[in-house]
Amino acid sequence: MRQSASTRLHSKNRPVHWCWLLYGGGLGMRRKLFALFLLLTLLLGYLAYLNSLPLAVRAYKLARIPSDEQLIAVYHDKDFWQFATYNEKTNTLKLYTVEQSSPLWLKRRNVESVKALVNYTPLALDLKLLKSYEPHSKALLFKTLGWKYEEDISGSYWANLSEVIRPGEKYYRIYGLGSSSGLWIKSKAVCRKTNLDIVCYGTAGTNGILVIPGFKDSKMLWVVEGIKGNPQVAFFYPGVVLKNVTEENKVFTYSSEDREVIKSIVQKLEGKNPSYLEVWFLRKTKCPGYGQILTNRGDFCELYACYSGNSASIELGNISCISNLELRNR
Repeated sequence: MRQSASTRLHSKNRPVHWCWLLYGGGLGMRRKLFALFLLLTLLLGYLAYLNSLPLAVRAYKLARIPSDEQLIAVYHDKDFWQFATYNEKTNTLKLYTVEQSSPLWLKRRNVESVKALVNYTPLALDLKLLKSYEPHSKALLFKTLGWKYEEDISGSYWANLSEVIRPGEKYYRIYGLGSSSGLWIKSKAVCRKTNLDIVCYGTAGTNGILVIPGFKDSKMLWVVEGIKGNPQVAFFYPGVVLKNVTEENKVFTYSSEDREVIKSIVQKLEGKNPSYLEVWFLRKTKCPGYGQILTNRGDFCELYACYSGNSASIELGNISCISNLELRNR
């Protein structure tokens, strides 16, 4: 018996029942549905697993860090996490950055890599410490500090310049590195994007050195080359000094004038509220002192301290700044 046109139209528009898909849709359809069901089950199980983890452990899992890399520092700011690692076999520093749009959803993952200037194995962290994280807007985890939160992330735990080197001691070069918002392991180009091109004005950061947040006045990460036996370089981290052998260079006698020039550069640049700061001092150059900063507003500022004419005295110049800049990987 033939169906009427209205009956046939009704049949075409009738929704397909799930039972037909499972039992009347053929073997291929059943396999696809089973695979989809299995995938959804695994996804829901993984999300439930992530949700059961402490926050820091969850972020660490999302960073997907290989097991042969030692965790040496952690920084957290709202939905933003950074994990610094070190691989002793390859002498490689890495910085994993993960940003979450929700507790279980990864918005961004970025990995930076660079050869280290010193062995960071003494700073290796026990991964169990991630479980002891207490929820805060800002947090820092470091070997000798444990977890630091909010205002406790400061310059209080760094050695002062006067504790690092004293007048009369020998040195080749001194430099200080400080960050107020994030971990650093490498240099980046400081650039401005125009309608036609991208113009870069210099670099910020130092390749192969881990910089952790917190600095105040002359309390920051100090690196001294040629201290107590040339050729040697010493990295003064909170509560621990890492050392390495460097190439042999002519050394100078550290003086009270050297100290005052370095401190003056730092103080002058700190007035700009930097998010990242560097200061360098090397006697053999025409301008022994140099400092640069980045600000949260996107400013890049420089300051030079040069010999005054033919005299041995050193004078500070004026700060020069360029605005509306962004960082780019080199």
